[in-house]
Amino acid sequence: MLRTSLLTALLCVSAGCVRAPLVPVRHVVSTADAPTFRVSQGRGTAILLVNEETGARAASLGVLELQAGAGVPEHIHEDSVEMLYVEEGGAEMTIEGQVMPVRAGDAVYIPAGTRHAARIPEGAPRFRAVQVYVGPGPEQRFRKGEPVKSPASSP
Repeated sequence: MLRTSLLTALLCVSAGCVRAPLVPVRHVVSTADAPTFRVSQGRGTAILLVNEETGARAASLGVLELQAGAGVPEHIHEDSVEMLYVEEGGAEMTIEGQVMPVRAGDAVYIPAGTRHAARIPEGAPRFRAVQVYVGPGPEQRFRKGEPVKSPASSP
């Protein structure tokens, strides 16, 4: 029995076990019910849709909106892949020192451990992107911003 338990534990560590969520899974999350925070010195918002608070443990999904002149300073997500799908507008992304434009309809893949930043040029239209983190957690930094609304404040 002990050998079976140890073998099971070893397999879980090496293969990655599926863990039961700590909170009930919400299969559908309305934008109206999702917490929203001001980011980028008040020049943008982050809507946190799917994450550990909604029962998702493997990934998170949100919407990032930035106005002209806003930016995301260079940073790294050591343990998380970041993916963006640009719905509106455009940005200048800097990934590992290489500047590249992104625009509506583009997808962006940023491997874990990769330096990256973004800037919305002055005079540009609003930037809106669906943002996914595989290996959730980085989205929690948006909670440092001023809450625009939260589920507790919704009617």
